[in-house]
Amino acid sequence: MIYNNTANPTIENVIMSAIANALADTHTNLLAKVTRVNSKTIDCKPVISKVVNKKKIDLPTFIEVPVINFLGGSSSIQMPIEVGDYCILFVSERCFDNWYSGKDFERPLEVRFHDYSDSVALVGLKNKNGELDIPTVITILGDTKTVGNWNMTGDIDILGDVNIVGNLNVTGNIGITQGDLTVDGISFKNHVHPQNDGNELGGGVDTGTSK
Repeated sequence: MIYNNTANPTIENVIMSAIANALADTHTNLLAKVTRVNSKTIDCKPVISKVVNKKKIDLPTFIEVPVINFLGGSSSIQMPIEVGDYCILFVSERCFDNWYSGKDFERPLEVRFHDYSDSVALVGLKNKNGELDIPTVITILGDTKTVGNWNMTGDIDILGDVNIVGNLNVTGNIGITQGDLTVDGISFKNHVHPQNDGNELGGGVDTGTSK
Protein backbone atom coordinates (compact mmCIF):
# COMPACT_ATOMS: atom_id res chain seq x y z
CA MET A 1 0.00 0.00 0.00
CA ILE A 2 1.26 3.48 -0.89
CA TYR A 3 0.76 5.90 1.99
CA ASN A 4 2.08 9.03 0.34
CA ASN A 5 -0.40 8.98 -2.51
CA THR A 6 -1.18 12.68 -2.93
CA ALA A 7 -3.84 11.87 -5.49
CA ASN A 8 -5.84 10.10 -2.81
CA PRO A 9 -5.08 11.94 0.47
CA THR A 10 -7.22 9.85 2.77
CA ILE A 11 -6.93 10.12 6.54
CA GLU A 12 -5.28 6.70 6.60
CA ASN A 13 -2.67 7.74 4.02
CA VAL A 14 -1.88 10.95 5.86
CA ILE A 15 -1.47 9.16 9.20
CA MET A 16 0.60 6.33 7.80
CA SER A 17 2.79 8.76 5.85
CA ALA A 18 3.47 10.71 9.04
CA ILE A 19 4.37 7.48 10.87
CA ALA A 20 6.69 6.41 8.04
CA ASN A 21 8.45 9.78 8.06
CA ALA A 22 8.86 9.65 11.84
CA LEU A 23 10.32 6.14 11.68
CA ALA A 24 12.75 7.26 8.96
CA ASP A 25 14.20 9.76 11.44
CA THR A 26 14.25 7.35 14.38
CA HIS A 27 17.82 6.07 14.40
CA THR A 28 18.61 2.97 16.45
CA ASN A 29 21.90 1.47 15.24
CA LEU A 30 23.93 1.44 12.07
CA LEU A 31 27.13 0.04 10.62
CA ALA A 32 30.17 2.23 10.11
CA LYS A 33 33.85 2.08 9.22
CA VAL A 34 36.59 3.70 11.32
CA THR A 35 38.24 6.61 9.52
CA ARG A 36 40.41 7.93 12.35
CA VAL A 37 41.58 6.69 15.74
CA ASN A 38 41.88 9.42 18.38
CA SER A 39 43.37 9.04 21.85
CA LYS A 40 40.06 7.99 23.44
CA THR A 41 37.46 8.16 20.68
CA ILE A 42 37.11 7.31 17.00
CA ASP A 43 35.83 8.99 13.86
CA CYS A 44 33.73 6.73 11.67
CA LYS A 45 31.57 6.91 8.56
CA PRO A 46 28.32 4.94 8.14
CA VAL A 47 28.61 2.47 5.26
CA ILE A 48 24.89 2.12 4.46
CA SER A 49 23.49 5.14 2.63
CA LYS A 50 20.09 6.71 3.14
CA VAL A 51 17.53 6.91 0.36
CA VAL A 52 15.57 10.15 0.16
CA ASN A 53 13.13 10.68 -2.73
CA LYS A 54 14.71 7.65 -4.43
CA LYS A 55 18.17 9.27 -4.29
CA LYS A 56 21.12 7.73 -2.46
CA ILE A 57 22.63 10.05 0.15
CA ASP A 58 25.83 9.11 1.98
CA LEU A 59 25.91 9.99 5.64
CA PRO A 60 28.74 12.23 6.89
CA THR A 61 31.63 11.15 9.07
CA PHE A 62 30.77 11.02 12.76
CA ILE A 63 33.57 12.53 14.84
CA GLU A 64 34.70 11.89 18.43
CA VAL A 65 32.48 8.84 18.94
CA PRO A 66 32.93 7.16 22.36
CA VAL A 67 34.05 3.54 22.21
CA ILE A 68 32.54 0.70 24.23
CA ASN A 69 35.18 -1.24 26.20
CA PHE A 70 34.67 -4.39 28.22
CA LEU A 71 35.19 -3.15 31.77
CA GLY A 72 33.98 -3.46 35.31
CA GLY A 73 35.37 -1.85 38.45
CA SER A 74 39.09 -1.30 37.95
CA SER A 75 39.43 -4.08 35.33
CA SER A 76 39.10 -3.73 31.59
CA ILE A 77 39.86 -5.40 28.29
CA GLN A 78 40.81 -2.97 25.53
CA MET A 79 41.46 -3.88 21.91
CA PRO A 80 43.61 -1.88 19.51
CA ILE A 81 41.56 -0.13 16.82
CA GLU A 82 42.74 0.58 13.29
CA VAL A 83 41.44 2.68 10.44
CA GLY A 84 39.25 0.46 8.27
CA ASP A 85 37.79 -1.55 11.15
CA TYR A 86 34.04 -1.94 11.12
CA CYS A 87 31.88 -0.98 14.08
CA ILE A 88 28.25 -0.88 15.05
CA LEU A 89 26.91 2.44 16.29
CA PHE A 90 24.25 2.43 19.00
CA VAL A 91 22.16 5.60 19.01
CA SER A 92 20.94 6.84 22.39
CA GLU A 93 17.27 7.58 22.90
CA ARG A 94 18.06 11.04 24.29
CA CYS A 95 20.91 13.56 24.23
CA PHE A 96 23.72 12.24 26.45
CA ASP A 97 25.99 15.30 26.47
CA ASN A 98 25.49 15.87 30.20
CA TRP A 99 26.30 12.25 31.00
CA TYR A 100 29.39 12.31 28.78
CA SER A 101 30.69 15.37 30.62
CA GLY A 102 30.35 13.49 33.92
CA LYS A 103 26.90 14.55 35.14
CA ASP A 104 24.46 11.80 36.11
CA PHE A 105 20.70 12.18 36.64
CA GLU A 106 20.43 15.47 34.75
CA ARG A 107 17.88 16.67 32.22
CA PRO A 108 19.01 16.23 28.60
CA LEU A 109 21.08 19.20 27.54
CA GLU A 110 19.19 19.42 24.24
CA VAL A 111 15.75 18.24 23.13
CA ARG A 112 16.55 15.61 20.53
CA PHE A 113 15.59 11.97 20.11
CA HIS A 114 17.51 9.09 18.49
CA ASP A 115 19.98 11.55 17.02
CA TYR A 116 23.19 10.54 15.26
CA SER A 117 25.07 12.89 17.59
CA ASP A 118 24.37 10.57 20.51
CA SER A 119 26.12 7.45 19.23
CA VAL A 120 28.58 5.06 20.83
CA ALA A 121 30.68 2.54 18.92
CA LEU A 122 31.33 -1.15 19.42
CA VAL A 123 34.26 -2.15 17.22
CA GLY A 124 34.86 -5.68 15.99
CA LEU A 125 32.29 -6.47 13.35
CA LYS A 126 33.32 -7.97 10.00
CA ASN A 127 31.53 -8.80 6.78
CA LYS A 128 31.92 -12.04 4.84
CA ASN A 129 35.17 -10.86 3.29
CA GLY A 130 36.95 -10.88 6.65
CA GLU A 131 34.78 -12.56 9.27
CA LEU A 132 36.58 -14.91 11.68
CA ASP A 133 35.94 -18.58 12.20
CA ILE A 134 34.26 -19.32 15.52
CA PRO A 135 36.86 -21.15 17.67
CA THR A 136 36.21 -23.99 20.10
CA VAL A 137 38.34 -22.37 22.84
CA ILE A 138 39.10 -18.78 23.85
CA THR A 139 41.55 -17.51 21.24
CA ILE A 140 43.72 -14.39 21.44
CA LEU A 141 45.49 -13.16 18.30
CA GLY A 142 48.04 -10.37 18.55
CA ASP A 143 50.31 -8.97 21.23
CA THR A 144 48.89 -8.95 24.75
CA LYS A 145 49.79 -6.73 27.71
CA THR A 146 48.58 -7.68 31.18
CA VAL A 147 48.75 -5.30 34.15
CA GLY A 148 47.87 -7.06 37.40
CA ASN A 149 47.96 -10.57 38.79
CA TRP A 150 47.26 -13.58 36.64
CA ASN A 151 45.99 -16.69 38.41
CA MET A 152 45.55 -19.78 36.28
CA THR A 153 44.77 -23.43 36.91
CA GLY A 154 45.74 -25.68 34.04
CA ASP A 155 48.41 -26.03 31.38
CA ILE A 156 50.01 -23.28 29.32
CA ASP A 157 51.17 -24.03 25.79
CA ILE A 158 53.27 -21.15 24.49
CA LEU A 159 54.36 -20.67 20.90
CA GLY A 160 56.51 -17.56 20.88
CA ASP A 161 58.30 -15.34 23.39
CA VAL A 162 57.16 -14.43 26.91
CA ASN A 163 58.58 -11.39 28.73
CA ILE A 164 57.73 -11.15 32.44
CA VAL A 165 58.39 -8.09 34.60
CA GLY A 166 57.54 -9.17 38.12
CA ASN A 167 57.25 -12.45 39.96
CA LEU A 168 56.36 -15.80 38.44
CA ASN A 169 55.09 -18.28 41.02
CA VAL A 170 54.67 -21.81 39.73
CA THR A 171 53.20 -24.77 41.58
CA GLY A 172 54.03 -27.67 39.33
CA ASN A 173 56.49 -28.31 36.54
CA ILE A 174 57.82 -26.14 33.76
CA GLY A 175 58.69 -28.19 30.72
CA ILE A 176 60.51 -26.69 27.75
CA THR A 177 60.74 -28.84 24.64
CA GLN A 178 61.94 -26.13 22.26
CA GLY A 179 63.47 -22.73 22.89
CA ASP A 180 65.06 -21.51 26.09
CA LEU A 181 64.28 -20.00 29.48
CA THR A 182 66.49 -17.06 30.47
CA VAL A 183 66.45 -15.50 33.94
CA ASP A 184 68.63 -12.44 34.66
CA GLY A 185 70.69 -13.25 31.59
CA ILE A 186 71.29 -16.90 32.60
CA SER A 187 70.28 -19.44 29.98
CA PHE A 188 68.65 -22.54 31.46
CA LYS A 189 69.32 -24.37 28.22
CA ASN A 190 73.07 -23.78 27.97
CA HIS A 191 74.37 -23.08 31.49
CA VAL A 192 76.21 -25.69 33.59
CA HIS A 193 76.83 -26.10 37.34
CA PRO A 194 80.49 -26.58 38.35
CA GLN A 195 80.97 -29.63 40.57
CA ASN A 196 82.90 -29.73 43.85
CA ASP A 197 85.62 -32.29 44.50
CA GLY A 198 83.07 -34.91 45.54
CA ASN A 199 84.48 -35.27 49.08
CA GLU A 200 81.69 -33.48 50.92
CA LEU A 201 78.27 -33.60 49.30
CA GLY A 202 78.99 -35.61 46.22
CA GLY A 203 79.31 -34.64 42.59
CA GLY A 204 76.87 -32.40 40.81
CA VAL A 205 76.21 -29.98 43.67
CA ASP A 206 75.91 -26.31 42.68
CA THR A 207 78.72 -24.28 44.29
CA GLY A 208 76.90 -21.01 43.76
CA THR A 209 78.48 -19.97 40.46
CA SER A 210 76.98 -20.45 37.02
CA LYS A 211 78.46 -20.12 33.62
